[in-house]
Amino acid sequence: MKAREGFILRNLVGELVLMPVGAEIRSFQGLIRLNGLSAFIWQHLQQPTTPDALLDAILSEYDIDTPTASADLSETLVKMRSMGLLEG
Repeated sequence: MKAREGFILRNLVGELVLMPVGAEIRSFQGLIRLNGLSAFIWQHLQQPTTPDALLDAILSEYDIDTPTASADLSETLVKMRSMGLLEG
């Protein structure tokens, strides 16, 4: 899986947001606020990856147990997929 083209991550006055760019501006109205973990996942989705690789990256970066990290990752990926932000 990979992040879909047409969105960029920006820090706007301390808020992490995904902004549509190019043709996506017409079809996707608004911004998506991300927390730190969601932004971390989004950055790793700039290259093709797998859920297992993402989980490993989260566990390496954050002081979090595996069940919590796995649940947070799953929830984030479901939300990103439902918003049409992921390919594959």
